[in-house]
Amino acid sequence: MATDTHRVTASAATCIVFGPFRLLSMQRLLTQSGKPVPLGSRAFDLLVAMLERPGELISKEELMARVWPNTFVAPENLSVQIAALRRALGDGRGGNRYIVNTPGRGYRFVAPVTVETGLPCEVEAAAPANLPAPSMSVIDPARTADEPGESEQQGHAVTLLRPVQVSQTEAALALLKKLLGARESGVWVIDVRALEGS
Repeated sequence: MATDTHRVTASAATCIVFGPFRLLSMQRLLTQSGKPVPLGSRAFDLLVAMLERPGELISKEELMARVWPNTFVAPENLSVQIAALRRALGDGRGGNRYIVNTPGRGYRFVAPVTVETGLPCEVEAAAPANLPAPSMSVIDPARTADEPGESEQQGHAVTLLRPVQVSQTEAALALLKKLLGARESGVWVIDVRALEGS
């Protein structure tokens, strides 16, 4: 059963649909036309918060308290994550508008939202991969390391910046997991240790 609603509880919905996107909050998954959209955890949390109250102005302070609970972060972090979310949604391209900023006050999700309950969301099979699951999330104070930027997704070489307490392997796995949805051919880890004795 599909219903339109002004205020929704994202966690209780099977799917929250807007434009070509479907959000499955329990699976922490956003898809576009059935394909997973790479989206970092903070940007995903911001999207969920705004989709729970579509059309309503949500203050910057409220969004920061929701996404970074019990943590002090610079206000610039919110702007960085909103920018990442807008890029992922293609906000402003092709006449599509999803997020509107009211300067000095907050943000509003302006696209029509439909909540589908009782129906499974169809998602295309994920790209093939052999990535082990990271044992921790990777967070950088200025910009989360699990938020690949556009230049990182478009090029063949990637410079990986990581917090000192996170190993290179964990940081690389977190980034590769985020890139997975953007690579139709998949992402593969090749162990070269076996070649060292050759």
